[in-house]
Amino acid sequence: MIYKRIFSILCLLCSVLISLSLQAQDIQSSSVEYYEKGLTLFENGLFEEAADAFDTFVNQQKDHNLRSSSGFYLARSKAYLDSVNTRTYYENYIRSYPRTQFTSQLLFELGNRMENNDQYGQAIEHYQRAIKLGLNDEAGARTYYRLAEASAKNGQNVQARNHFLELADKYPRSEWAPKALYARGRLYLSENKYDSSTVAFETLKKRYPNNEMTRRVGTALGESYYQQGRYEEAITAFKDALPNLEGDLKTKAVYLIAESYNYLNKLDQASSYYLQHINRTKGTDEEYTAHYGLGWVYHKQEIYHWASDEFGKAAEGSGKISRKALYYKAVNEKLGSRYRQSLESFRTFGDRFKKGFWVEKAYYEWAVTAYEVGRYSEAIEVLLPLVRSDESLEWKSKIFTLLGESYFANKEYTRALQAFDEAEKVTDVDDAIKRQARFQKAWVQYSNQAYEPAQSAFEKIYDNAPNTDLGKEALFWSADSYYNMKHYGPASSQYAAFIERYPDHKLAGPAHYSLGWSYFKMGNYQKAIQPFKTFRENYEPPEEALYPYDTDTQLRIGDSYYAVGNYSEAISNYQKAVGAEPGGDYAMFQIANSYYRAEKSYEAVKTFRKFLRIYPQSQFSQQSQYNIAYIYLNTENYSRAVEEFQTVINKYPNTSWAARAQYNIGDAYYNAGDYEKAISSYKEVMEKYPESEYIIEAVNGIQYAQLSGGKADSSSAVLEDFLADNPRSSMADRLRFRQADTRMQTGDYKGAIKEFQQYLRITNSEELQPDAHFNLANAYEKTGQVEKAVQEYQIIVSDFPNSERSSSALTSLGAIASRRGNYQQSFDYFKQLSQKGAKYQQEANIGMGNAQLQMENTDQAGGYYQTALDTNPNYDPAKVGLAKVEIQENNYSEARNLLSTVAESNTTEVGAEAQYLLGMIAQQQQSYEKAVKAYADVNVLYKAFDGWVSKAMLNQAKCYIRLNKQGEARSTLNTLVDNYPDTPQAGEARKLLNEE
Repeated sequence: MIYKRIFSILCLLCSVLISLSLQAQDIQSSSVEYYEKGLTLFENGLFEEAADAFDTFVNQQKDHNLRSSSGFYLARSKAYLDSVNTRTYYENYIRSYPRTQFTSQLLFELGNRMENNDQYGQAIEHYQRAIKLGLNDEAGARTYYRLAEASAKNGQNVQARNHFLELADKYPRSEWAPKALYARGRLYLSENKYDSSTVAFETLKKRYPNNEMTRRVGTALGESYYQQGRYEEAITAFKDALPNLEGDLKTKAVYLIAESYNYLNKLDQASSYYLQHINRTKGTDEEYTAHYGLGWVYHKQEIYHWASDEFGKAAEGSGKISRKALYYKAVNEKLGSRYRQSLESFRTFGDRFKKGFWVEKAYYEWAVTAYEVGRYSEAIEVLLPLVRSDESLEWKSKIFTLLGESYFANKEYTRALQAFDEAEKVTDVDDAIKRQARFQKAWVQYSNQAYEPAQSAFEKIYDNAPNTDLGKEALFWSADSYYNMKHYGPASSQYAAFIERYPDHKLAGPAHYSLGWSYFKMGNYQKAIQPFKTFRENYEPPEEALYPYDTDTQLRIGDSYYAVGNYSEAISNYQKAVGAEPGGDYAMFQIANSYYRAEKSYEAVKTFRKFLRIYPQSQFSQQSQYNIAYIYLNTENYSRAVEEFQTVINKYPNTSWAARAQYNIGDAYYNAGDYEKAISSYKEVMEKYPESEYIIEAVNGIQYAQLSGGKADSSSAVLEDFLADNPRSSMADRLRFRQADTRMQTGDYKGAIKEFQQYLRITNSEELQPDAHFNLANAYEKTGQVEKAVQEYQIIVSDFPNSERSSSALTSLGAIASRRGNYQQSFDYFKQLSQKGAKYQQEANIGMGNAQLQMENTDQAGGYYQTALDTNPNYDPAKVGLAKVEIQENNYSEARNLLSTVAESNTTEVGAEAQYLLGMIAQQQQSYEKAVKAYADVNVLYKAFDGWVSKAMLNQAKCYIRLNKQGEARSTLNTLVDNYPDTPQAGEARKLLNEE
């Protein structure tokens, strides 16, 4: 402002000189001597001497017309000498000369002095007083401008804008007018009144198109457009202004052009201007903002490694931009699959920032990233400071939910549940967020294969909110949890309910698909067909899948028809999948198998040969060639079968199919009655394929062929020779096992015990040890050595808990304990069996139900039976178990209904028990004739099951006695004693006979 003050002084001085020159002719040199002396001294900065001269002039010249001018300079000289009292000197003059031009000048200077001292109210007052006195255009415009500026500084923006506009309207030709209009627009801009600022700047452009201030409008107008989101107009304004801009203004314009292009997603142009800005601001804080913007450009272009580099450069700055940039650096490293670097960046963020802006967001994403790469402990460590802090969390429910997931994944289940409970307890979120936490809890359990608690949680979510999006989806996942637990019955029920209630849901397609699989897994192939068809016809399979769902569905429809024996429909559906990749080879393979099952051998062989031409490299090619040979074998074309089996050997040597084919060549010769060639072929299996699993079958074949040919059985010698020649063969151990097993199969239990004991002493392999212990236990049972049997079963359970025989051993232990009357022990064994997995749930439920029934806990027994029936509605042992519960509760009608369906269709021991119980119901209801008939059917239909037959015969005799048919009773008892002498029932029968 110094040059302005000098300019003002010069102007005033000129006016004084002009005045003096006009009056020079009337003034005597003696009268103006002190005035001129004072003016000279004032101009040379000798204010004290100047003040003395002006004071002398004023005192001597009471009426001189230069008295007001001399007083003006006197006041200013004193002000220079005593600046503290400037206002006093100026005000004294103003009171003395209230209407002069000098008064206006002093008022202006006082206003300017007050403004510089931040005394804006007093500055405004003095500027307004100066204006009221009347000023020439230049001084008036200048004073209006300062009045507006002081008003703005005093927070009176409305008044300031009005003063700027008054200036422009009142002094349109003044140099201050365009400056005022520009300042007015900037003032609007500072208040974020972008529409008004745009109008103000456009007014300036319209009134003064060629003024210097108008050229500067480009930056301000562009910024105004930018702030309004009018990015195209902003870019145009900035670009128009660029040729006239220098320094900071040009740098700012370049940056805002880049930002505007960024917002418009014109990323190449944005990148170019960001790079210009970076080059212009090297080494300054402004460089960081450009790197930040350029990072967003690369992020949008999905060039994540470049984006992370730019955000990393921006993070070197300070303030909010640094926090945000460091956060986005980590995010883009993660998006670029650079998880290690991402975690390092998040850790740097954590080291630098503990509280405040974006900490919650960054820490949450840090924990998510750690969780996703399996660093669950780190995720927990990141989240704990958040949940323990005193700061209010916006994402409290999400944070607790993630903490729960992390604990769960880290196998800290108790803490996981606590975290999920805390997520649900958050009071500042609505029910939908809490429901999301519960759903997430269930989903984490599901994802970690904890299907049982997941199913329960999903079902509760559905029950509580069936019409919400999460509630609907929860029903699907409840069903899917059942499916993964292999509880296909409840799974199918819930899938069907989901389809019925939410037919338009996005998961309706997967529900149809899974419903089909549920039925398929239960063996209910007929019911599986329709859901698969609906899925195929009405729903699009997922775009990305490990296996094409449409092909899989088509094949399962074919498999379902194949399983129910509808081979024509199976062929029709398989044909629709021929040519698919993958899956087409399986479809053609199954077409051939369908022809074979339909007894169309010619078509089967023809299709298998076609398959071999089209899919020579398929995994089914070896089996296809084998099946051709096998069809000839089964159709008794033995010579052709031998040729085709030989083709298998030639095309696929040293494979399991080659060994199997060689074995079947022996079978072909055996069936043709050529026992010598059969023996030779079986021996060839042993010679060429010593590691084959068909070695044992070959030894058996030699045995059968020799016996059929009327020769002595030398299979044992052949076996010993093989073991001598191949002592390290992988089959050696199995062959020794076979020797022991042969004893078992021939009923030589004592010999089997000896062989299995010997096998267990010498074997180095654990593979068959569980089987050996199991067979040894079985042999002990057969010979009445029950305690030793129990010991062997317990060895299997304790030493080989993961073997298949472990489950069978538990079943046997449960059965033995039950026969001994140790029902609680029996229950405990079956309970242990239930923990072996879904595969054994049915048998375990029946065993636990039977034990509870024996302990007269009918409710608990019924629960176990019902659980088994829920899993498989066609499971006959469960029906029989429920029937026994009904019998104990005297609900004979319900029991009879359950038992009748089993007895009519089941030919196993379960059917025998059902038939026996039907007789028992009739007997308890004193319908002895019906009872006799039912018991008789046990003997007729289930003769193989001695225990049930002997029980039925004893009760049948008792019914005869009740009917006074003593002869029939005696005959039945005698038959029982003769045919089943070692049964407990035979002993009771003898007592009854002796009582007659």
